[in-house]
Amino acid sequence: MKNLLFISFALLFSFTVHSQEDEPTDSQKRIAKFAVAKRNEVSIDVISAIAIPALNPRYEYILGRYSGVGIDLFVSLDDEDDFDDYSEYENFSLTPYYRQYFFSKQDYGAKGFYAEGFVKFFTFKEPIFSSVDDSVTNESFFDTSIGAGIGWKWISQSGFLVDLGFGVGRNLGLPDDENIGQEVQARGGLNFGWRF
Repeated sequence: MKNLLFISFALLFSFTVHSQEDEPTDSQKRIAKFAVAKRNEVSIDVISAIAIPALNPRYEYILGRYSGVGIDLFVSLDDEDDFDDYSEYENFSLTPYYRQYFFSKQDYGAKGFYAEGFVKFFTFKEPIFSSVDDSVTNESFFDTSIGAGIGWKWISQSGFLVDLGFGVGRNLGLPDDENIGQEVQARGGLNFGWRF
């Protein structure tokens, strides 16, 4: 009986000592370090800069390994008097979004495949034809779009990132004239940036 009691006590003591001596692995240390660092991202869309041209910076705050919130700013640098340009679709926008990352089991998290929901507040210019004096004026309108998108984000351990995504939103149709503006609003691009 004494031997059984001694063996039970020795096993209990060894389990207690062993559990107290467990050191975190390198991966666990990097994840803990990530929890207090590298939560901010800044990037710029190179497609809109080259094709439109426009300035389209983005900021994202990483909430954790599987989610983040951010905001996009879009400013068209195109000639306002040219009616065949992108300004008919969007001249200025501010787009807050929430992202959920999937399969993000890597040490630094918040990368890989994601799905997002967004609300886009935007202005656009559209030519208005006057039948009275046969003139054309370039008028500005405001609308809001609610939508969703998907994409993929690659991040190196140094923090350099590439983000490729696409989404579509339904416009609420705020202008008085239902013939003005589009019914849907596209969102997307190829962003290069940095996580710090």
